[in-house]
Amino acid sequence: MNILDRYLLREYLKAFVVGLLFFIALIIIVRLLDYDLKKFEDNISYITAVKIVLYQAPRRIMEMVPIAGFVAVFFTLGRMVRSNEFTAMKAGGISVYRLLAPILIVTLIICGLFAVFYNRVASPAFHEAHLLQNKVKPQRGRNVVFRGKNSRVFYSQRIALDAQEISQLTIYEYDAEEQLDRITFAKAATWTPTHWELSDGYIRHFEQGVEVDYETFDTYTIERHEDPARFIGSEKDPRAMTIKELREQIAYKREAGQISRKEQVKLYHKTAYPFAAVVVVMLGAPIAIRFGRAGFFAGLVIAFFLSFIYWALSFATLEGLSENGKLHPFLACWGANILYAVVGSVLIWRTPK
Repeated sequence: MNILDRYLLREYLKAFVVGLLFFIALIIIVRLLDYDLKKFEDNISYITAVKIVLYQAPRRIMEMVPIAGFVAVFFTLGRMVRSNEFTAMKAGGISVYRLLAPILIVTLIICGLFAVFYNRVASPAFHEAHLLQNKVKPQRGRNVVFRGKNSRVFYSQRIALDAQEISQLTIYEYDAEEQLDRITFAKAATWTPTHWELSDGYIRHFEQGVEVDYETFDTYTIERHEDPARFIGSEKDPRAMTIKELREQIAYKREAGQISRKEQVKLYHKTAYPFAAVVVVMLGAPIAIRFGRAGFFAGLVIAFFLSFIYWALSFATLEGLSENGKLHPFLACWGANILYAVVGSVLIWRTPK
């Protein structure tokens, strides 16, 4: 790494950190404290409200990373354009590609770190905030998949804890080699402290994935290890799931023969969105070189505009189409990144060398 690389990275990282800290403070104070707290119920204590704000903050921080990246590259390159440093570098034989390479590499590393942060910190924290906001535990649930003990997977179409009954309960049991061993289905189910009491159903037995026996029953009782209240509690918001949890949930729903489009979209989203800053910087660099003389506030306006277009395209349009089954989840979540990367690459290519 030469002197020029160190100079560029120092200026870029300094602008990125300052911008990110500014936007973090802005989003917490304005969006969380001013907006979210107004939605809290009167019986939520101040301490609980503060906890909710802090738990929601990591997810809000992720929303600001692309904006901070754009503002940083716009400010850094724009200042170089205004001070004629960029012209001097080009006169010295340094190409635009060589100039942008260290910035893009460092941005990619930053995005990788934030991808881990999004998965390991922001998602679990969002779940904790969700639990605090919903103090009253749900009593009913629909299309719930739950993994119980002894390699059993439960799928219940409807569950009512207050009435203590389940409608359309299917229990998948697996052997030690994770091969399907038995499927038990009941149109209705209730429970006692120690047993599941099933009615009007059937049992299918399997060996090496092949069905070998089938029997029906009017009533049937099996030992219960699971707490039915956890069935609804396990129906976690996909936005609050880690990548591992999403993969498990997708596998469970597939085993239960249920649609898992929403979970698939969120899975691809968690891998695509952290890298939005890279493509935004690719788009912002040539804009900064062309219009950097307009100043910092012009860059701020452009950053918010491009980020708004990104969110509208990615979240409101493409991911919505994917959840409705009209677009593959990968294309829905990575589509905005691909589009911004292509446009940014073209703009960089057309930037005067």
